[in-house]
Amino acid sequence: QIKRGMEGIIMIDLHTHTKYSDGTWDVQKLLQEAEKNNVELLAITDHDTVKAHLELEKLDYSKYYTGKIVPGAEFNCVFNNAKIELLGYNFDVHKMDEWIEKTYSFEKKKPNLMEEFNLLMNACHKNNIKVDDIDYKEDMGWPIDYIFESIKKYPENEKYFSNKEWNDIDHFFRCCTCNTDFPLYIDFSYQTPNAQLVSDEIRKLGGKVFLAHLFTYPLRDYESYLDSLVQENIIDGIETYYSKFTDKEINFVENYCRKNNLYMSAGTDCHGDKKPDRKVGIGYGNMNVSIKVVENWI
Repeated sequence: QIKRGMEGIIMIDLHTHTKYSDGTWDVQKLLQEAEKNNVELLAITDHDTVKAHLELEKLDYSKYYTGKIVPGAEFNCVFNNAKIELLGYNFDVHKMDEWIEKTYSFEKKKPNLMEEFNLLMNACHKNNIKVDDIDYKEDMGWPIDYIFESIKKYPENEKYFSNKEWNDIDHFFRCCTCNTDFPLYIDFSYQTPNAQLVSDEIRKLGGKVFLAHLFTYPLRDYESYLDSLVQENIIDGIETYYSKFTDKEINFVENYCRKNNLYMSAGTDCHGDKKPDRKVGIGYGNMNVSIKVVENWI
C-alpha cells in the first residue's frame, strides 16, 4: 500500500540509477535520498541490469525507505538506425535477469567495447578531429569517456561541435555518435539488440514498455519517429516528464500520448553524485510529479 502524504499528493520518480550501472550511489543511498525528498513511488532503472532489485529482495529497507518500489530497468537498443533506450516496468525480475545475462552480459559486451573504441578513433582520424593515441583496454569502461576528454584537450576541435556537444558528454554522445548525420556516427546494432526484441521480452515477462527521454535523441522528426514506434507496436507509453524537458517538449509528449492512447511516465534520471544537481524526485528542483500521471497503469 502506498500512503498518501499531505493533501493526497504522492510524488514519483520512475527513472533512477545506482552503482549497478552508471550511478554513483548504492541501493541504500538512493532509497535514503528518495525518502528525504518525499518520493513515495520509486523505480530503479539501471542500464541493462536488474541486480539492484535482486539486492532489494535480501534487504529490510523499510527502516530507511517507506515508499513503494517498482521493478524496472533501462534497456539500450536500436530502432530505425538510432540508438535509444526503452524503460521496462513491472516485469518478472528473476526471469528478466536470466534474459539480460544472455543478451547483455559483460562477456558479450567486452570485445565490442574495443570495436566501439576503434570505430570512434577511426572516425576522428578520418574527419580531422584531433585526438590522443589512447592506450585503451577493454576493462577500462566506456570508450566515449576517454575519447571525449581527449578531443576537448585540443581547442581546434571545438569548431566541429555545438556548444552543448562540446561541454556535455551526454549531449556529445547522443548528438554525435548516435546521429546518422554526424561524422562520428556509429551503427550500434552490431552490439545492441533491436527495440522489437527488447519490447517483446519486457511484455512477455508481464511488463510495460516506455520510450525514455525522447528529446535527448538527435532525431530529424520526433513525431514521425514516434509514429514508427507506435505502428510497429514497440511502446506502451512515453516518458513524458523528464529533468531536461522544457514545458513545450512536455506539452508535445502529453498531447501525443493522449492522441495515441499511450501511457505516460516521469523520471529524473538521477545518477547520484555523478550529476549532483539532478536530484531524485525533483530533477533540477521543480519536477515534483504526482502519482496521478501513472495511476492508470502502475
